[in-house]
Amino acid sequence: MKIDSEVRPDTNPMRLRNSFWALLGQPATEAPEAVVERVRGAMLSALVEHLGPEGQELKQQVHFAHDIESLWYLRPEIMNAMAARRGEARARVCMTGLTALFKDHHPGAASSRFGAL
Repeated sequence: MKIDSEVRPDTNPMRLRNSFWALLGQPATEAPEAVVERVRGAMLSALVEHLGPEGQELKQQVHFAHDIESLWYLRPEIMNAMAARRGEARARVCMTGLTALFKDHHPGAASSRFGAL
């Protein structure tokens, strides 16, 4: 019969179990570059869908934006262009989805008027 003190710490089943659950509980963090590319891709897709060839200038601005903050500040221009072409209601729906992509990556996303709709 083994006594608890004879169990080696590295083979203790409780330690392994706790490590496993701790590992699962760790939030997966996305690299900043990956976030920028994901948001950029969504913005470009929205521009193609809602503006077609008319949105070429905005597409270039999105393409050349260098960080998440630059993309964040392009949102009003995108909203205005979409609203002019497709109507404000459709533009707001699209912008709500785009703004959600900034959650946890830009401080303004939590208080954005687009996210509150």
